[in-house]
Amino acid sequence: MIKINLVPAEILAKAKQRQLLLQASVVGGLLALVLVLVSVGHWYGKRSLEIELATNEAELKRLDAVVKQVEELEKAAAAVRARLNVIEDLLLGRAFYPVFMSEFARSVPAGVRVNSMTTSATTPGTVKLTITAIANSNEDIAAWVTTLEKNAKFGMIELGAVTASGTSFAFAITSTYTSK
Repeated sequence: MIKINLVPAEILAKAKQRQLLLQASVVGGLLALVLVLVSVGHWYGKRSLEIELATNEAELKRLDAVVKQVEELEKAAAAVRARLNVIEDLLLGRAFYPVFMSEFARSVPAGVRVNSMTTSATTPGTVKLTITAIANSNEDIAAWVTTLEKNAKFGMIELGAVTASGTSFAFAITSTYTSK
């Protein structure tokens, strides 16, 4: 069978052109709608980020004030700790020499006479001793050095030169005494 189209080609071309125009309009409208939706999404995201930024900046300002207060409190605490350490050192030093002298006097044997003793504080609670003494015998010197070595508070004991003059022996000892 043969088909004969009685509609002029111009009308068919116009109809096809209208159909293509309608399809292009629908596709263009959909693209515009997608573009508008994407733009609205970006605008909404930007707006929510701006709100979050403002909230974070307000929180940062509040926390900065807290940090400054903490720093001031830490400075005050450090000052109080420094004062407390000074007070503790003074309290330690106040009782240090009577206790030290009591232990030192107990350590000196009967045959030894101390001529001079020099102390110099090295750290709180520790002194360096330089002692010159006279002993009746070498055994008295040895007994004193042994007594000092047995006492854990005396350390770094060094016996200096011993010189004999008649019946007595002059000597020097250096040591450290720690109260702890």
